[in-house]
Amino acid sequence: MAKKVEVPQFPRTAAAAAERKADLQEKGPSMTGTEPLAHGAALRLALELGRLGSWERDLVTNEVTATPICKAHLGLSPDEPLTYETLKKLQHPGDIERINQAVTYALATRSDFNIEHRIVRPDGRIGRILVRGTPILEAGRPVRLVGVTQDITERERAKEELQDSKRRQDYLLKLNHQLQGFKDPFAIMEATAQSIGQLLKVDSVGYGEVDTGRGVVLVEREWSRGAISNEGRAYRLQEFLHGMIDDSKEGQILTIDDIATDPRTGSPELQNFYSTINARAVLTVPLLKEGRIAAILYAISSAPRAWSDDDVALVEDVARRSWTAVERLRAERSLHETEFRFRRFTEALPGFAWIATPELELIYYVNEQHWFEFSGLSREQTLGHGWLSIVHPEDLARIMEDAKNATEDVLEAEMRYRAIDGTYHWHLVRVGSLYGPDGDFRGKIGTSINIHRLKETEAALRQSEERLALAQRAARIGVFDWDVANGAITWMPEQERLFEIAPDSFEGTYEGWSSRVHPADVQAFEQNFREAVARRDQELSFFYRIPLQDGSFRHVEGSMVIFYGQNGSPSRIIGVNIDVTKHKQADERQQLLIRELHHRVKNTLATVQAIVGSTARTASSIDEFYQGFVGRIVSLARTHNLLTEDLWQKAALSDLIQTELGPYEDEARNRIVIDGPHVELPSEAAVPIGMAIHELTTNAAKHGALSTFGGQVEVRWRIEPGAERPLLHFAWTEKGGPRVSPPTRQGFGSRLLQRVLATQLQADVAMNFPEEGLRFTMTMPLPGEIPIFNAEK
Repeated sequence: MAKKVEVPQFPRTAAAAAERKADLQEKGPSMTGTEPLAHGAALRLALELGRLGSWERDLVTNEVTATPICKAHLGLSPDEPLTYETLKKLQHPGDIERINQAVTYALATRSDFNIEHRIVRPDGRIGRILVRGTPILEAGRPVRLVGVTQDITERERAKEELQDSKRRQDYLLKLNHQLQGFKDPFAIMEATAQSIGQLLKVDSVGYGEVDTGRGVVLVEREWSRGAISNEGRAYRLQEFLHGMIDDSKEGQILTIDDIATDPRTGSPELQNFYSTINARAVLTVPLLKEGRIAAILYAISSAPRAWSDDDVALVEDVARRSWTAVERLRAERSLHETEFRFRRFTEALPGFAWIATPELELIYYVNEQHWFEFSGLSREQTLGHGWLSIVHPEDLARIMEDAKNATEDVLEAEMRYRAIDGTYHWHLVRVGSLYGPDGDFRGKIGTSINIHRLKETEAALRQSEERLALAQRAARIGVFDWDVANGAITWMPEQERLFEIAPDSFEGTYEGWSSRVHPADVQAFEQNFREAVARRDQELSFFYRIPLQDGSFRHVEGSMVIFYGQNGSPSRIIGVNIDVTKHKQADERQQLLIRELHHRVKNTLATVQAIVGSTARTASSIDEFYQGFVGRIVSLARTHNLLTEDLWQKAALSDLIQTELGPYEDEARNRIVIDGPHVELPSEAAVPIGMAIHELTTNAAKHGALSTFGGQVEVRWRIEPGAERPLLHFAWTEKGGPRVSPPTRQGFGSRLLQRVLATQLQADVAMNFPEEGLRFTMTMPLPGEIPIFNAEK
């Protein structure tokens, strides 16, 4: 067992802690400077954009601070305290030694450390984080650790899923290869059952053929890990599918994670049935044929098992593949038998069938009338070598050579016969060897099928598939086909709709396109086209504008594939045109959003600067400054969150109040009473009012009604008509808390409530301090309508 490594603990005496605190206080004034604030804001923004959390641990006091993002990586809420002891508890027991080794080495060598490890979040979920840190030295001695965290849980999960997917894909590829080599359907069943059982580590896997008439399942083949096997046994279908036959007929897969607790298998009969086959968890895939259950593939576990979606998908995929292979082999066997009978049968029936000597001299054929109507040859003209006179000369030489060198009993080829009208029609000719009773070779027996229409359809289909493939390559929108040799251009319906012209009204010429496009864009296209052809480029992208009737433009992105002839000139061009007008508009909206964001950021930074200055002037210690500053910034952030939900237009007064007082609500004691009509405040009013409510809440939690068990806070407001604008009457009343007396000095909160609200919002503010609790009232005119910022314009 490896030796346990402990992270070095530096002296934590009261003197050392006091010295550390004094050092921080001595450096505290520098925190109010503008330059460090700007650097800190930039760093914070960079970390937030990269979703990196930052942390710091004082090696003297073991105090730990972390950003909200860092806490989120650990599974903690932003307001949840984080101590060194809490941090150690969150670390996975299996990784603690590695973590300690990394930190110890970094402190000993004065170097950075970088480690990935697991965490056990408070809700029990396992996560993975990447921790990077470095020691901070003072007088050559490390005094604290600082660093960043990155949540890599999803990345590691994706890796595992990718590995599982690859393993399953490899399994399916191997299985497909195996299935191709089998000639026996039951061999496929056996191999498939064994491979699934070993891959999923279950106790048995089997195939059951379903006889719906008798209502039974016959287990044809089964792989079993133990000595008990169900192979060859018959069970009632109702037992295997227990009341879900109708669902199975629709192809629904049946999964039972625990037969003992699943309500569908609660009857004693079913419990007894599954006990006899040693099943505690079951996965069953119905295999359908013509809308009925033809077979099932099942996997059985003797212990409870939670079947994952991957398990179900894999078993379903394998079941379908293997059953298709089984059905294919059975069909092939049946087909071989049918073909054999059919060949013998056609010898005695009229039809396009014939018998010839080894030298292909025709001695017998059937369906004489049909042959005459097609070829115009009489029986006398056909027998012997006469039938060869209507075979296309190119095909005749090939067929004669193939027949002479044929090493198989059956020869299949395509050849052309001349019809009575002089045209040649393609036929599929199938020739087999004819043997006598003693096995001696007697000649050839064959059939001919007219496949001329099929060949024409195949040729047309190939051309259609070619155009379709090229159109798909270029997004299948606004497809055009340009025959450069004769100048003809074909537009698909989508292309005409792009130009807002009637269907089939396009002139089919280059001028028909250029006359509808902005002249400057036509000139640019022609220049780019000439340069592309000079370079023998096979692809060309271009952009142009289509003037519309309302005076606007439709922006189009085009792409074409150029085919060159033997002389090196373009012979054919296939391409597409895609309407990108919305993308252009989106780019413009984005620029507008960026300008608006710059404006909002400047205002926010100005607000933060004012908070820093005011808090620093009223704070008596660094800790008081920190607590006050962080609380006000958090309040500002909450207000901004409400504003950003409405594109920085407005926030509801009730939402501002609920955001601050929500954590203190207790329905049993009615600690919080909030009453008032819906009022929406623009951002200019929402920010100061939100901070004022934060100050009132903080004061109530520290010194007022919310600091005791039975305290209550009532917040009420109403709207009344005013001389010019409606008036908002707002009242904050506390009771049930400690006895109240007027404050001896005025802090940031008092100045915010009495000065800022009056200055910025023209509010009449009053603060009274009766013994039963603080009463704060405010009357202000509601701001008028502000210009609406619409990102869609």
